[in-house]
Amino acid sequence: MNLSIKSIKPIWFLIIGVISISVAHMSFSVDLFAWFANVPFLIYLSHTKGWKTRLLFVFSLIVAWSFVVLKIVTPPIPYAMIFLFSIPISLFHLPAYFIWDKFKKHKWSMLLFPAILTLMEWIQYTFTPFASWGVMAYSQSNSINIMQFVSIFGMAGLSFLIYWVNVSITQLITRKKTSFLSLYLPLSILTIAIILGSLRFDIGKSKGVKTITVATVGTNSTVSGLPLPTKESNEIVISDLLTKTEKAGSFGAKLIVWNEASFYTLPKDETDLINSIKSVAKEKNISIVASYVMPISENPFQYENKFVFINEKGQIEYSYLKHQPVPGEPAKQGTKPFKTVQISESKIGGAICYDYDFPYIAQEFGKLKADIVAVPSSDWRGIDPLHTRMSAFRAIEQGHSIIRSTRFGLSAIISPYGEMISQSSSFDENNKIMIANIQAKGIKTIYSVIGDVFIFACFGFLILFTIDVMKRKPAGNKELS
Repeated sequence: MNLSIKSIKPIWFLIIGVISISVAHMSFSVDLFAWFANVPFLIYLSHTKGWKTRLLFVFSLIVAWSFVVLKIVTPPIPYAMIFLFSIPISLFHLPAYFIWDKFKKHKWSMLLFPAILTLMEWIQYTFTPFASWGVMAYSQSNSINIMQFVSIFGMAGLSFLIYWVNVSITQLITRKKTSFLSLYLPLSILTIAIILGSLRFDIGKSKGVKTITVATVGTNSTVSGLPLPTKESNEIVISDLLTKTEKAGSFGAKLIVWNEASFYTLPKDETDLINSIKSVAKEKNISIVASYVMPISENPFQYENKFVFINEKGQIEYSYLKHQPVPGEPAKQGTKPFKTVQISESKIGGAICYDYDFPYIAQEFGKLKADIVAVPSSDWRGIDPLHTRMSAFRAIEQGHSIIRSTRFGLSAIISPYGEMISQSSSFDENNKIMIANIQAKGIKTIYSVIGDVFIFACFGFLILFTIDVMKRKPAGNKELS
């Protein structure tokens, strides 16, 4: 290790690491920071030994992610949510740091850190209720050209590349050593990704395509739990929704998507309300994705968070329950298979808000060859507009457009290239009606065809790495030389 690094007290690397991680992720993030955000922590591990330093590192990592989550915690979200997310995310990241630290002198260690972290992210957003929050790929949500990379290998490929660059910078600083694998290859891939991403985006926009007119309709509803709004205020909300929907239909929209929890209805009133929506759909010759909540139990409090898809003939195509309720949300979990509905030339699917933080759900619509996916949503100030930008990754991955109609956040109509064709914030003074033309057909992506092949490649690398380490051990641990 060079003298300039040795002259700096290790605690400074922890402090800088906390800052860089905090700046790189979630709201108020700076895309550039992600490419070196992990470097201070990696230098610290290279520069220290002993269980006390490792314990301090674990504490610092949790602090860093607590600051990250703190940025998205605003009313009505309780501060307890900070540790509900920051501690699990930190624990998911720890194996990558510690295993890399143990084998950092191995000739293939350059790929070890990104491979493990990418796998841990995949496990998080595939098998846990914490979804894809904190995934490194999202740090590039403002870089539309780099985002195109997820059309090839999904978020895993982009996260891997970012972590790989972090390790490369670490090695350059701590060892003043470069190699094709440690520096030139990741930088070359990054350069190619930017160039090809720019070409993909620009060429995609330059083509003339058939379009369909769609709309989002917002609500003034604040329903979220007990106590429920009064019957009178709820009726005003419903009347306003129907009026706005008729207006959007008069403007030419063929598909209209309401916000998540646009209103509430009791089971005994549901049929009458749905009949009212059917009448508007039939009269205006429009399809409506009407999203609402329906309390089904008071003690314990539980509701159905759902939408009904009503076609232009006033018929219910299907109803959908939210498949992935937010941790702590008292919603009955949906289990029915995903579906699409044919409207003109487009196959339309639907999911609700947090559902689309799970790439596997978007993959289901990829298998169904959906052209457009309606995503009624409800956010809060802290995750606005980040949560909507996260949805753009699903659009790029699977090559379909997204209509994200959002309460307490940013509504957006997103192209298959992740471009916000139209957007409107519920915090602005507006009529909460947004209309846009989006392409009627989706596009095929490499990722929609090959799926998580990159994840399997990471698993394969770890198996080969383990075999190589075990083979070299009898020779006196020379594999670490």
